[in-house]
Amino acid sequence: MQIHERIYIVGAGDSGFGISHDLDCTVYLIDGDGEYALIDAGAGVEPESILHNIKAAGIHPAQISGIFLTHGHGDHSGGAFALSRACQAEVYALRETAEYVSEGNLKAIALEEAIQAGVYGKGYTFHACPVRPILEDTSVQVGDIRLNVYRMEGHCSGHACYEMIWQGKKIVFSGDCIFNYGKIALQAIWDCDLQKYIESCKRLEEIHPEVLLPAHGAFLMSRGYTYIEKAMKKIRGLGIPDNLIGE
Repeated sequence: MQIHERIYIVGAGDSGFGISHDLDCTVYLIDGDGEYALIDAGAGVEPESILHNIKAAGIHPAQISGIFLTHGHGDHSGGAFALSRACQAEVYALRETAEYVSEGNLKAIALEEAIQAGVYGKGYTFHACPVRPILEDTSVQVGDIRLNVYRMEGHCSGHACYEMIWQGKKIVFSGDCIFNYGKIALQAIWDCDLQKYIESCKRLEEIHPEVLLPAHGAFLMSRGYTYIEKAMKKIRGLGIPDNLIGE
Protein backbone atom coordinates (compact mmCIF):
# COMPACT_ATOMS: atom_id res chain seq x y z
CA MET A 1 0.00 0.00 0.00
CA GLN A 2 1.79 3.12 -1.21
CA ILE A 3 1.14 6.21 0.90
CA HIS A 4 3.90 8.50 -0.38
CA GLU A 5 6.20 8.77 -3.37
CA ARG A 6 8.88 6.97 -1.35
CA ILE A 7 6.95 5.14 1.40
CA TYR A 8 4.79 2.01 1.49
CA ILE A 9 2.92 0.22 4.27
CA VAL A 10 3.67 -3.50 3.94
CA GLY A 11 2.43 -4.72 7.32
CA ALA A 12 -0.27 -3.69 9.76
CA GLY A 13 -2.48 -5.67 12.10
CA ASP A 14 -5.72 -4.98 13.91
CA SER A 15 -4.43 -1.69 15.33
CA GLY A 16 -3.66 -0.51 11.82
CA PHE A 17 -4.94 -1.50 8.41
CA GLY A 18 -5.37 -5.26 8.72
CA ILE A 19 -3.07 -6.19 5.84
CA SER A 20 -0.93 -8.68 7.79
CA HIS A 21 -1.18 -10.65 11.05
CA ASP A 22 -3.36 -9.00 13.67
CA LEU A 23 -0.44 -8.64 16.13
CA ASP A 24 1.76 -6.71 13.70
CA CYS A 25 2.57 -3.08 14.20
CA THR A 26 2.54 -0.92 11.09
CA VAL A 27 5.59 -1.86 9.04
CA TYR A 28 6.81 0.86 6.69
CA LEU A 29 8.96 0.37 3.59
CA ILE A 30 11.23 3.22 2.51
CA ASP A 31 12.28 3.54 -1.13
CA GLY A 32 15.80 4.92 -1.49
CA ASP A 33 15.60 4.86 -5.30
CA GLY A 34 16.17 1.15 -5.76
CA GLU A 35 17.56 0.40 -2.30
CA TYR A 36 14.93 -0.21 0.36
CA ALA A 37 14.59 -0.44 4.13
CA LEU A 38 11.90 -1.48 6.58
CA ILE A 39 10.89 0.42 9.68
CA ASP A 40 10.01 -2.31 12.21
CA ALA A 41 9.31 -5.95 11.41
CA GLY A 42 5.96 -6.96 12.89
CA ALA A 43 5.37 -9.77 15.38
CA GLY A 44 6.81 -12.61 13.31
CA VAL A 45 3.71 -14.83 13.42
CA GLU A 46 3.05 -14.63 9.69
CA PRO A 47 6.07 -12.89 8.13
CA GLU A 48 5.04 -14.32 4.77
CA SER A 49 2.14 -11.83 4.72
CA ILE A 50 4.59 -8.93 4.92
CA LEU A 51 6.79 -10.52 2.25
CA HIS A 52 3.72 -10.96 0.05
CA ASN A 53 2.89 -7.26 0.42
CA ILE A 54 6.47 -6.29 -0.42
CA LYS A 55 6.35 -8.35 -3.61
CA ALA A 56 2.88 -7.01 -4.46
CA ALA A 57 4.41 -3.52 -4.44
CA GLY A 58 6.78 -4.68 -7.16
CA ILE A 59 9.80 -4.89 -4.87
CA HIS A 60 12.02 -7.94 -4.53
CA PRO A 61 12.93 -8.74 -0.88
CA ALA A 62 16.63 -8.86 -1.88
CA GLN A 63 16.43 -5.12 -2.57
CA ILE A 64 15.84 -4.48 1.14
CA SER A 65 19.21 -3.75 2.73
CA GLY A 66 18.18 -2.83 6.27
CA ILE A 67 15.50 -3.27 8.92
CA PHE A 68 15.37 -0.44 11.47
CA LEU A 69 13.61 -1.28 14.74
CA THR A 70 12.01 1.48 16.76
CA HIS A 71 12.15 -0.74 19.87
CA GLY A 72 12.17 -4.31 21.05
CA HIS A 73 8.55 -5.12 21.88
CA GLY A 74 7.36 -8.27 20.17
CA ASP A 75 4.93 -6.64 17.75
CA HIS A 76 7.83 -4.59 16.36
CA SER A 77 10.85 -6.90 16.55
CA GLY A 78 9.40 -10.41 16.52
CA GLY A 79 9.50 -10.56 12.74
CA ALA A 80 13.12 -9.39 12.45
CA PHE A 81 14.54 -12.91 12.43
CA ALA A 82 12.40 -14.18 9.55
CA LEU A 83 12.43 -10.99 7.49
CA SER A 84 16.17 -10.42 7.81
CA ARG A 85 16.78 -13.96 6.55
CA ALA A 86 14.28 -13.66 3.70
CA CYS A 87 15.72 -10.32 2.61
CA GLN A 88 19.35 -10.98 3.59
CA ALA A 89 19.15 -7.63 5.35
CA GLU A 90 20.95 -6.24 8.39
CA VAL A 91 18.84 -5.30 11.42
CA TYR A 92 19.60 -2.07 13.29
CA ALA A 93 18.43 -0.47 16.55
CA LEU A 94 19.64 1.66 19.43
CA ARG A 95 22.06 -0.12 21.76
CA GLU A 96 19.56 -1.34 24.36
CA THR A 97 17.13 -2.70 21.81
CA ALA A 98 19.97 -4.30 19.87
CA GLU A 99 21.06 -6.12 23.02
CA TYR A 100 17.57 -7.26 24.04
CA VAL A 101 16.62 -8.60 20.62
CA SER A 102 20.01 -10.17 19.89
CA GLU A 103 19.92 -12.00 23.25
CA GLY A 104 16.22 -12.87 23.07
CA ASN A 105 15.81 -11.24 26.50
CA LEU A 106 12.07 -11.70 27.05
CA LYS A 107 12.10 -9.89 30.41
CA ALA A 108 13.81 -6.84 28.98
CA ILE A 109 11.24 -6.50 26.19
CA ALA A 110 8.40 -7.15 28.66
CA LEU A 111 7.19 -10.09 26.60
CA GLU A 112 6.51 -12.36 29.57
CA GLU A 113 4.17 -9.76 31.09
CA ALA A 114 2.52 -9.16 27.70
CA ILE A 115 1.80 -12.87 27.25
CA GLN A 116 0.37 -13.08 30.80
CA ALA A 117 -1.79 -10.03 30.06
CA GLY A 118 -3.19 -11.73 26.97
CA VAL A 119 -1.60 -9.35 24.46
CA TYR A 120 0.00 -12.34 22.75
CA GLY A 121 -1.27 -15.90 22.71
CA LYS A 122 0.43 -18.36 25.05
CA GLY A 123 1.88 -20.16 22.05
CA TYR A 124 3.67 -17.05 20.80
CA THR A 125 7.37 -17.66 20.17
CA PHE A 126 10.01 -14.94 19.95
CA HIS A 127 13.09 -15.64 17.85
CA ALA A 128 16.28 -13.82 18.82
CA CYS A 129 17.95 -12.06 15.93
CA PRO A 130 21.38 -10.43 15.47
CA VAL A 131 20.93 -6.66 15.62
CA ARG A 132 23.62 -4.08 14.98
CA PRO A 133 23.58 -1.11 17.38
CA ILE A 134 23.36 2.38 15.94
CA LEU A 135 24.00 5.66 17.74
CA GLU A 136 21.40 8.30 18.41
CA ASP A 137 21.83 11.72 16.79
CA THR A 138 23.55 10.15 13.79
CA SER A 139 22.26 9.33 10.33
CA VAL A 140 22.26 6.25 8.11
CA GLN A 141 21.92 6.10 4.35
CA VAL A 142 19.34 4.06 2.47
CA GLY A 143 20.08 4.67 -1.20
CA ASP A 144 19.45 8.36 -1.73
CA ILE A 145 17.53 8.72 1.55
CA ARG A 146 19.20 9.77 4.78
CA LEU A 147 17.57 8.53 7.99
CA ASN A 148 18.24 10.57 11.11
CA VAL A 149 18.20 8.55 14.33
CA TYR A 150 16.75 9.99 17.54
CA ARG A 151 16.49 8.49 21.02
CA MET A 152 12.86 8.94 22.08
CA GLU A 153 12.35 6.97 25.26
CA GLY A 154 9.41 6.88 27.62
CA HIS A 155 7.38 4.06 26.13
CA CYS A 156 10.37 1.83 26.82
CA SER A 157 14.16 1.89 26.94
CA GLY A 158 16.08 1.99 23.69
CA HIS A 159 13.18 3.49 21.73
CA ALA A 160 14.14 5.29 18.52
CA CYS A 161 12.31 7.53 16.10
CA TYR A 162 13.58 7.89 12.55
CA GLU A 163 13.36 11.00 10.41
CA MET A 164 13.71 11.35 6.66
CA ILE A 165 13.52 14.62 4.78
CA TRP A 166 11.98 14.52 1.34
CA GLN A 167 11.65 17.63 -0.82
CA GLY A 168 12.08 19.81 2.24
CA LYS A 169 9.42 18.05 4.32
CA LYS A 170 10.28 16.30 7.57
CA ILE A 171 8.83 12.79 7.86
CA VAL A 172 9.03 11.05 11.25
CA PHE A 173 8.45 7.36 11.92
CA SER A 174 7.45 7.67 15.55
CA GLY A 175 7.10 4.02 16.58
CA ASP A 176 5.19 3.85 19.86
CA CYS A 177 6.22 7.33 20.98
CA ILE A 178 3.18 9.31 19.86
CA PHE A 179 -0.05 8.45 18.07
CA ASN A 180 -3.14 9.97 16.53
CA TYR A 181 -4.70 12.87 18.38
CA GLY A 182 -1.62 13.25 20.57
CA LYS A 183 -2.01 9.99 22.48
CA ILE A 184 0.93 8.21 24.08
CA ALA A 185 1.43 4.60 25.22
CA LEU A 186 2.14 4.31 28.93
CA GLN A 187 2.37 0.75 30.21
CA ALA A 188 2.91 -0.89 33.60
CA ILE A 189 6.28 -2.32 32.62
CA TRP A 190 9.75 -1.90 34.10
CA ASP A 191 11.16 0.61 31.61
CA CYS A 192 8.18 2.83 30.87
CA ASP A 193 9.09 6.30 32.15
CA LEU A 194 6.74 9.31 32.14
CA GLN A 195 9.47 11.92 32.52
CA LYS A 196 11.43 10.52 29.59
CA TYR A 197 8.18 10.43 27.64
CA ILE A 198 7.65 14.14 28.28
CA GLU A 199 11.19 14.93 27.11
CA SER A 200 10.60 12.90 23.95
CA CYS A 201 7.41 14.82 23.22
CA LYS A 202 9.30 18.08 23.66
CA ARG A 203 11.97 16.94 21.23
CA LEU A 204 9.38 15.87 18.68
CA GLU A 205 7.85 19.31 18.99
CA GLU A 206 11.23 20.84 18.14
CA ILE A 207 11.56 18.59 15.07
CA HIS A 208 8.11 19.74 13.92
CA PRO A 209 7.41 17.02 11.32
CA GLU A 210 5.06 17.63 8.45
CA VAL A 211 4.38 13.89 8.11
CA LEU A 212 3.92 11.74 11.22
CA LEU A 213 3.86 7.96 10.81
CA PRO A 214 3.13 6.09 14.08
CA ALA A 215 3.39 2.32 14.45
CA HIS A 216 -0.31 1.92 15.24
CA GLY A 217 -3.46 3.63 14.07
CA ALA A 218 -3.93 6.66 11.87
CA PHE A 219 -1.13 8.76 10.44
CA LEU A 220 -0.91 12.30 9.09
CA MET A 221 0.52 13.06 5.65
CA SER A 222 0.39 16.79 6.39
CA ARG A 223 0.42 18.86 9.58
CA GLY A 224 1.79 15.90 11.52
CA TYR A 225 3.02 18.29 14.17
CA THR A 226 -0.60 18.88 15.24
CA TYR A 227 -0.66 15.47 16.97
CA ILE A 228 2.44 16.50 18.90
CA GLU A 229 0.91 19.88 19.75
CA LYS A 230 -2.10 18.11 21.29
CA ALA A 231 0.19 16.12 23.58
CA MET A 232 2.23 19.19 24.49
CA LYS A 233 -0.90 21.16 25.34
CA LYS A 234 -1.70 18.58 28.02
CA ILE A 235 1.91 18.58 29.26
CA ARG A 236 2.08 22.38 29.49
CA GLY A 237 -1.09 22.27 31.57
CA LEU A 238 0.72 19.88 33.95
CA GLY A 239 -1.41 17.03 32.71
CA ILE A 240 -0.61 13.75 31.00
CA PRO A 241 -1.50 13.13 27.35
CA ASP A 242 -4.28 10.64 26.72
CA ASN A 243 -3.09 7.04 26.95
CA LEU A 244 -3.62 4.64 24.04
CA ILE A 245 -3.15 1.64 26.33
CA GLY A 246 -6.36 0.28 27.83
CA GLU A 247 -8.73 1.85 25.34
